[in-house]
Amino acid sequence: MFRTTLIIFCCYASASANMLTDYGESSVTSDSGSQHVSGSHLSDVSLSHSGSPWGDDYYHDTLDPEETLPTITSTSQTLAVMVGDPVLLPCDVHNLGTISLSWRRGVETLWVLKKQPEGPLLQAVSQDHRLGRNGTSLTLSQVQPDHQGIYTCEIATQPPRTLSHTLTVKVPPSVYPINNRSTVTVKMGGAITLSCQASGNPTPKVTWSRKGGNLPGPAHGASLTLDEVVPEDNGMYMCMANNGVGKPATATVTLSVMHPPKVWAENEEVFSGVTYDATLACYVDAEPPPQVKWYRVGDIPVDPLRLIRTVNPKMRYSLQFDHVNLDDFGDYTCNATNMMGNSSTVIRLSGRPKPVRFTSSNQGKMETNYTLVWQVESYAPILSYNVAYRNESGMEEQWVNFTVPGTTSSSIYHSMSHTFNQLEPGASYSVQVTAKNEFGECDNNETFTFTTFDPKTMAVQDDSSGAFTFTLTPAEKRAQMVAFVTAISLSCFFL
Repeated sequence: MFRTTLIIFCCYASASANMLTDYGESSVTSDSGSQHVSGSHLSDVSLSHSGSPWGDDYYHDTLDPEETLPTITSTSQTLAVMVGDPVLLPCDVHNLGTISLSWRRGVETLWVLKKQPEGPLLQAVSQDHRLGRNGTSLTLSQVQPDHQGIYTCEIATQPPRTLSHTLTVKVPPSVYPINNRSTVTVKMGGAITLSCQASGNPTPKVTWSRKGGNLPGPAHGASLTLDEVVPEDNGMYMCMANNGVGKPATATVTLSVMHPPKVWAENEEVFSGVTYDATLACYVDAEPPPQVKWYRVGDIPVDPLRLIRTVNPKMRYSLQFDHVNLDDFGDYTCNATNMMGNSSTVIRLSGRPKPVRFTSSNQGKMETNYTLVWQVESYAPILSYNVAYRNESGMEEQWVNFTVPGTTSSSIYHSMSHTFNQLEPGASYSVQVTAKNEFGECDNNETFTFTTFDPKTMAVQDDSSGAFTFTLTPAEKRAQMVAFVTAISLSCFFL
């Protein structure tokens, strides 16, 4: 019986060996008791439980294919980064193995990563040196506006597994005049549009302002339109771009309106004297810049050998006399001409006195007299003063005139006084004074008023009743009388 059992075991072992030999060459290696079998046709062998050549005594687990594939553990993000800053776009992967991973922006491939036994192999595709990697994540250093877009991390499985990030680059605003036209010229009465180009992310909003003045049109938008421009529209216009990133940006456009000259005198009359100096000056507003000439009245050119003609940045043109002669007194014309037209103004060089200035108080300290004091500026001696006065508190409105002899002075400033007598107490008087020298009489541009003192205008208290009584001044009496006469006249009219 023992003999029979040994034969059966040997037959079974022989049959098993023949089965392995039928599937091709075989090799068996031992490593800590484990066996590794390889062969050219080993892949054709099915090692499922039902098809095991070892029968029901062999057991193994079948792996789910999804568990062997890599997975992305990061989540999609929307990132807003300031221009110039670095950023990391995460794409953490579990169980990547030897499957390739790539990054792309849109349809552009940035780089491809594939792990090999000797280490990861990075195939750089993009030439942008600012691109890099941190493991399987994408890095960008010094982010620029052209980096904005959608970035996709893709694993080369079937089907591919992807993760996308949206990158927005925040850029501070910048603004500049369109076509770099920082100066714009237009004829008076025409229309003009001032325009600025703004850039930045988010898109900036543009507003307008004017240096030293109000805007003649709407203040929002990339363009500012001015209709029927006038010289007063000249100036510097500023467009400001703001998008909330960094500081607002500004640009300046200078508007120049072409128009005929406008000419006006600094002083219509300049006072001087023989051997003294004098300066006649006019201001000119014109575009384009005008040609300015000085003439004596009658279109007689000024002698250039005696005079100095100057101009300053404020368009002030002056005619200077270093030593006035007697023949220099008279009228001079400042004339300005440009392609748009011409204009002029007349300035007088005069030797007569300046208007009189009063220096005494308006309230007199005496009841029946008052001393009036005045000064006058004259380069020539004063020959006489003409004085006129009237009582404003009386019924008569006639002026009383008289002459006061002139005075000599070592300077151009002359002082004089006159005392009025036999005046009414508490009355108001108006006075006018003009001075005269050899070149004429000064203008009367001031009427002086004074009031004499009257103690009766003080309030007096009645000791018995406690009431106050007042005494009317002559001026108040006059006003009361006029009101009374007017009332009587009106009552007669309606009878």
